[in-house]
Amino acid sequence: MQLVHPAETITVDFYPAVGLPNKFVKVVTFSGGQESESLITKRDMEREVDSRIYGYGYSVTKFHTSPRVKFMVCC
Repeated sequence: MQLVHPAETITVDFYPAVGLPNKFVKVVTFSGGQESESLITKRDMEREVDSRIYGYGYSVTKFHTSPRVKFMVCC
């Protein structure tokens, strides 16, 4: 799913995570440049989507069905 801010300055994309049921990769883009990428639960995604749509006026512009890989790096 892709959410776009009313001023079109922030875009938030949620992709299904490869091999991780009930997990999503969240990508936040600010004015065309990628800001952050994180792995979140389905429950957290649903809460954030509701908050952004009903609280901040974001619009749904796309539905992503292709999974995305999120590499976790440990030091």
